[in-house]
Amino acid sequence: MGWLLILLGGIVEILWVSGLKHSVSFVGYFFTIVGILISFTCMILAIKRIEVSIAYAVFVGIGAIGVVLSEIFIFGASVSMLQLVLIALLLIGVVGLKLVSKESDAQDSKAIDEIAEVNLK
Repeated sequence: MGWLLILLGGIVEILWVSGLKHSVSFVGYFFTIVGILISFTCMILAIKRIEVSIAYAVFVGIGAIGVVLSEIFIFGASVSMLQLVLIALLLIGVVGLKLVSKESDAQDSKAIDEIAEVNLK
């Protein structure tokens, strides 16, 4: 559950960061603020289940990689080979942090069961 929250928060972060640059109206800024609230809520909930240092590094890594790639592929930003290599290194680091984290799938299952129990009461 914690990793799903990190992933969701990171994806929403990509959207709101792009919104900061490309919003030109009140509606755009409103959705940017909503995105900020959603992504940080996901992060806050996730760090209750995952080590803060690893969760934050992965969260920011997803956002950074996503923003760079969206700027390249959606908004046509120029890119160099060095930038692509550095993005790949960042991606390797994010995946590596996930793989060495102490959180296990059993902890995720336990958290899901606890949430289900609370919701059933």
